[in-house]
Formats: sequence, C-alpha cells, structure tokens
Amino acid sequence: MKFKVLIPKKEILSKIKKVAKELNREYKNKEIVLVMIMKSSIRFVSDLIPHLKDPLIVEYIGCTSFKKNSLDRKKLVISNLKNLNLKDKHVLLVDDIFDSGVTLSAVADQIIKKNPASLKTLVLLYKKSKKETAFLPDKFLFEVEDNFVLGYGLDYKENYRGLKHIYTAEKK
Repeated sequence: MKFKVLIPKKEILSKIKKVAKELNREYKNKEIVLVMIMKSSIRFVSDLIPHLKDPLIVEYIGCTSFKKNSLDRKKLVISNLKNLNLKDKHVLLVDDIFDSGVTLSAVADQIIKKNPASLKTLVLLYKKSKKETAFLPDKFLFEVEDNFVLGYGLDYKENYRGLKHIYTAEKK
C-alpha cells in the first residue's frame, strides 16, 4: 500500500485543544464520564484527556462489526457496556470515525437505556459517505472524503495504529 498524509499530527492536536476548550465550557462544574470506543479511539482520547478538566472518569467499550480479514459487515457486537454505571452521569461518547453511522448510533442507543443525565458524542473524523442512520455526532474534528484512512489509532487489519499522522491508503 502507498500512504499519503491526509491530516498531520500537529493539525490534529490543534483541533483537540480547541474542542477540549468547548467541552470544558459545556461541562463546567460537572463530572464527565468519557466512554471511548476501543481500539481505534485510544490515540485520540489519550491526546484529548490532558486538556479536559477534572472531574473526569475514562471508561471504554469494544465494538466489532467486521468479520476478521474481511470488509463485509456482520452483526455489531458491543462489549463491556453492561459493566458501566452511567445512570445520572454526563456521558461523552468518543469514537474514531463516523462512516455509516451504525456503530455510534447503536452504542448511543444502548447508553440512553442506562439513563445518563446527558449524552454527547465526539468523533475524530466525519466521513463524507452514505449514512445508514439519521443519527449524527454532536461534534467532530475533521470532515474527510470517502477514502480509506489509517494511522493515529485507525487501523487496517489491526496494523498501522501507531502511525503519527492520519493517512489515506491506496494500493500500489
């Protein structure tokens, strides 16, 4: 594969600081429970949390919607959500990319069933692609074309998460 830098890390960090300031204003004097969707959002969240004011609790869930070694969709499986106490909490749900909308929409629906005081969603990338749901994230850092992206936590078959920037990938 051939990689091309789409969004440099410096630009990502600049946007993270900006959104953190917004979130700190919105959640002033409130405890946030930040729920990250693993694994791809870990890099985003690890750069975001130093800019968020306490009190802040960080939790995680896992979501799988692809068959291993395939891009064909299968049923969405959400793990660890049942273990989270979110009743009357201010929840910030964070994901790496909003593509079809299926994952974030399904997770948000399940979190709402846990009766949080509030729920907001934040994604790193909003992909210009056909959506399979009317649900939209509350905030996103970057809008990108409908291309395959990786790096900065985003993967291809569990590889390339450690790349410094966000890249587009093309076959040679």
